[in-house]
Amino acid sequence: MVVFRTYHPTPPLSNFINIFWYYKSYKPPHEMERVLPDGSMELVINLEEDLIKVYDQKNQNRFKSFRGSVISGPHSDFTVIDTACQASTIGIHFKPGGAFPFLNISANELYNRHESLETLWGDKSGRNARSAS
Repeated sequence: MVVFRTYHPTPPLSNFINIFWYYKSYKPPHEMERVLPDGSMELVINLEEDLIKVYDQKNQNRFKSFRGSVISGPHSDFTVIDTACQASTIGIHFKPGGAFPFLNISANELYNRHESLETLWGDKSGRNARSAS
């Protein structure tokens, strides 16, 4: 059974976070999906596998792997993600500028980039966030 839940936080988190989302047992008929740009930042944590893949837009044989979590900065173009390895995932969709208090990095520094949570918070903290989820 596929589970999909969303939660719109109340203040004070609602000042920074648009929505928390979670899905379990999601098995789409496609392995890749385009995510359109909207100027926001997203934290994605894979709850089953220690892997998240983000593909090259022009060559889907090339991709960048992240260990279990990824921060997607604001983008000016679509992103291609791997849906096949993300059957159970949780995420935070930040409001514009809302990620700064949690990540201590500006949206400018992550513009058109993806980074692992371990890179931003350090290896131990990044792994702990994933294992606590």
